[in-house]
Amino acid sequence: GRLLNQPLSFDPGVTVKFDLTPTITLDFTVNPDFAQVEADQTVVTANQRFPIFFEEKRPFFLEGIEIFRTPIQAVHTRAIVDPDVAAKLSGKRGRNTFGFLVASDNAPGNFSAEESTVAANLRFVGKNAYAAIIRLKRDIGKESNIGFLATSYNFIEKHNQLGGFDGRFRLDQQTVLTFQLLGSTSRRCFFEPALDTHRPGPSDGCFAGYSPTKDAPNRPASTQNYYRAGNGLAYEVNYNKEGRHFGLFYGGSGRTRDFRADLGFTRRLNTNNQGLFMRYGSEPKPKAKLISWQISNWVGGNFDWQGRSQDWNVEPHLGLRFQHNTLLELRTSFGYERLFEQEIGAQRTATHSGAFFGGPERSTYQRGFSIFFETNPTKKIQGYIFLGNQHNSFDFEFGGGTRYPRVSPPALADPNAALDPGPGRGLDISTGVSYQPTSELRASLNYTKSRLRRYDTGLLAFDENILSFHSSYQFTRFISARARVDYDTLASNVQGQFLFGYTPNPGTAFYVGYNDDLNRNGFNPFTGQLEPGFRRNGRTFFIKMSYLFRRSFGG
Repeated sequence: GRLLNQPLSFDPGVTVKFDLTPTITLDFTVNPDFAQVEADQTVVTANQRFPIFFEEKRPFFLEGIEIFRTPIQAVHTRAIVDPDVAAKLSGKRGRNTFGFLVASDNAPGNFSAEESTVAANLRFVGKNAYAAIIRLKRDIGKESNIGFLATSYNFIEKHNQLGGFDGRFRLDQQTVLTFQLLGSTSRRCFFEPALDTHRPGPSDGCFAGYSPTKDAPNRPASTQNYYRAGNGLAYEVNYNKEGRHFGLFYGGSGRTRDFRADLGFTRRLNTNNQGLFMRYGSEPKPKAKLISWQISNWVGGNFDWQGRSQDWNVEPHLGLRFQHNTLLELRTSFGYERLFEQEIGAQRTATHSGAFFGGPERSTYQRGFSIFFETNPTKKIQGYIFLGNQHNSFDFEFGGGTRYPRVSPPALADPNAALDPGPGRGLDISTGVSYQPTSELRASLNYTKSRLRRYDTGLLAFDENILSFHSSYQFTRFISARARVDYDTLASNVQGQFLFGYTPNPGTAFYVGYNDDLNRNGFNPFTGQLEPGFRRNGRTFFIKMSYLFRRSFGG
């Protein structure tokens, strides 16, 4: 619970790039450092049932990333957290596009001093995970192609192999059809809701190398896991027709219960989604006050592989575009949501109780309305505001930290009672303004609010507010500075990032940076007591220097 000052450390790394031909590149890196990369945007985390997606920002993985992108997000390089060594060969030869990536990731075996003393973790300490990706694609005609993708992820008692085919076909000037079919085989930790909820022993292999939010996105980390083999299937089909005034999109996708893509991003398992989107818009009139209008409607729903409905939703939408890049959007929604306790925790059986208090299911009809307004009145100022109101949104009973404990009727009587998800009224607000007085200076201030109040108790399930300030200044073509401060009321956390950079060319750079992490009127993680004022969690000062040697070889 005390702040430690660590001595300065030297952490060298090497990145090599070979342009084997004008269209084929080999990248190789040892101990890469990404300290200069801006951290992820602070987002609402309260009451989030599924994992949140964050874009890849690291330069080594970003270059050529479009080669590995497919309809199903089976490759998300952020799954490679802290590579000691990585290599990538990518390019195009004739009609064939290819990409090969291999990496040795230090993160799964990188335990803290306290964690490494746990007997069950000793065999994982200092061990690396090994990742490999193969991507092949062949052009057919001018705008069509077929492709193959395979990935492999291996760590101690966590193994996953995936492979499948995809295609993109231009049917006419307005119509595109895409598809992908993937199969996976794994030997790892799986959630077994119907099995006895005993605490697994070391032989179950579910102590290390396991991420609850990624490996089991449908449930909180408190549920149990079992080590076994499992095979899975995923599919996606999209039909998109884009006309000048009319547009039509159909999308269908699904993932079985045991499908895993450990080098990708999977939001939900044991689900199928079908959706239809249609739009109709007017002919633009650039000189009129109302330049154009558009009406659209989305109809979609989810059902599991047992044929049970999970949700459905209808969203009519009206968009109006005015002068000064001004946009007004009105949207309403009508839907239905159904929860099963085995998606979130244990399934009740004759030998043990389920995750939910009372019945094993919850369901409710929902409705909502939102308005979005964006304008660019001058070349220097741009602003937006979003207001959303939802009725019968579910409080999933995950709690909102120390500030917002569970507020269902069972939880008020007993904090350790089983979960009792219930509907409430949700409010979402997002607004921001950007100011760019010169081409060199840009600053923005954004505010986000998300709140849910339960109907049965009238109490707040959570109320999260996020305030973010970003600013950058380009002194010269090669010299720049960046500042960012984020404040999250739910976490009572303030984070600041400040960076000065000199980048005469890509790969050659000099950075000086400072990062700070503080709590403001937060709760001590050790005592649970409220600590007024600011308390520092940690801060980092770094200097990064890099130089890229380039050498080309004729092909």
